[in-house]
Amino acid sequence: MRRRRPYGGAPGTTRHETRRRLFLLTLALVAGTLPAFAHTEFTETITTSLGDTETFWVQIPESYDPQVPCPLLIGWHQLGASHLEMKNATDFDEIAGERGWIVMSHTGVTASHWNNHATQAHVVDVIRWLEERYAIDPLRIYMVGASMGGAAGMIFSNNHLNPAGPMVAAAASLSGIQDCERRFHEQGINNSMIAAFGGTPEQVPFEYHRNSAIVFADSTASMHVNASHLPLWLTFGLGDSDQVWREHAEDLYAVMEPVADTVVLRESVHSGHGWGCAEERLICDFLQRFTLDPLPKAISINADAEGAWYWARLEMRNPLGDFARFDACHSTANLMASTAPAVSQEIRVRMIHNVAGLELDLASLEFPFEDDAFLVRWDAGDEGPAELALLGVPARPEAILKDGSLFAAWTYDESGMLVMTGDGEGEYLVFLDASSVDDSQRDGWRSFEHAFHAASIVRFDGAIPCLLPAGPALDWSLFDALGRRVASGHEAARAGDERAMLLLPNSLSSGAYLLHLQPNPAGPLALGEMAAGSRASMRPGIVRRVTIVR
Repeated sequence: MRRRRPYGGAPGTTRHETRRRLFLLTLALVAGTLPAFAHTEFTETITTSLGDTETFWVQIPESYDPQVPCPLLIGWHQLGASHLEMKNATDFDEIAGERGWIVMSHTGVTASHWNNHATQAHVVDVIRWLEERYAIDPLRIYMVGASMGGAAGMIFSNNHLNPAGPMVAAAASLSGIQDCERRFHEQGINNSMIAAFGGTPEQVPFEYHRNSAIVFADSTASMHVNASHLPLWLTFGLGDSDQVWREHAEDLYAVMEPVADTVVLRESVHSGHGWGCAEERLICDFLQRFTLDPLPKAISINADAEGAWYWARLEMRNPLGDFARFDACHSTANLMASTAPAVSQEIRVRMIHNVAGLELDLASLEFPFEDDAFLVRWDAGDEGPAELALLGVPARPEAILKDGSLFAAWTYDESGMLVMTGDGEGEYLVFLDASSVDDSQRDGWRSFEHAFHAASIVRFDGAIPCLLPAGPALDWSLFDALGRRVASGHEAARAGDERAMLLLPNSLSSGAYLLHLQPNPAGPLALGEMAAGSRASMRPGIVRRVTIVR
């Protein structure tokens, strides 16, 4: 194997490796054939999306078939090295070639890049370049790195969870620096980090935090939660040969083991640091076990930017220099809402920090809309009103109840997007078919919904003009953007179409409101139920958006 300390020959070449290559060459000359492991390898330089260049080394296996997508192994070098370091210092190229993997190793924006965002952008560009020319399996992209590059697989994965890719299926860290801020202070100063991140941890903490696998001192500024679904191999040199990096690995393992799907901590049988402690075949065996799941049912995210994170698209309150923290999951267990019949599908959402809105792609999750209703348990946090959008809802809901009361702060469009506005914590029951609520209330109501017309923009003069078609008596309510009822009334049954004026209080200010109507042949609701801010009836209804201009 290609071990460990270079002798006086070419950089990264051992006497054992030289003898092995000479032996294979001799066999080839005697037999008149190529060695058993023949492949194509080359070095390429491309212009990146940042306008600079990236130089990288690629190996294509002998078994490559353009009709069969194959795994891609990406190597991240040590501090001060280059794209050729992994090839010269390890056996990863040979072992990957035996397995039919493509291998790539890059330099980065500099030889001391510390896995920063610019270098991550370079790697994305190189992956895209390879995908345009070779059959890469996007579900089997593996990363391995040493020392400075040791944590890169987890760091890249933490920052790249968009199913449009690229994403990491599994990663291995050899003597990795998991927390750049911690390592900076362990050394007293690190000029290469200052150059890579644009300052010290005190000057640019956000850059250190989002380019680290974990921030041990402050979990709210750490992206390690993003790696709960990333299979991770952590290794370091035997005994005391790799002490600082052992501690980084052991501390990361202690945090990840309770929450991660798969994390392995291993002391190498080899003394040394970085590539020197590589157990290549064991690591490749580990990586080969895993195929990416780009859409896990449960996600926990601390995002450094807006955009797609698995099946959620994030809008931040403050998109500059701050993280946004949220959890979301889809459950298929049999559930019982507190005030409704049993439902079988549930979405749970928790907006923890700096989340203005989330769009959840239920269609990509293949969310089964099999029941009359589904449940959304949504905690919008305490930072003010937020929006939750559900994409892929197959029909306009007939009613939404929040904690057993009619909820009106929602819209639906024909693209299948249901958008709810709210704050605080609540249980939302979304009825796609509300007939089970009260069958006696449903006669003629759907036709009424299509016939009902109300002005969408009202210049305030004390009433909303509308056209009420023939139908049963009804109650109406007007809700503000926070879901609070600010006005209500009752209209008698009508034998034919009638124009009506829905009277409003003089205290209403300009803004967007939701007008809700529901059938009530029994007559007006009790005075206490009709009061502004009271809980509404559970009966289904229709909703229209109204903008009032004073």
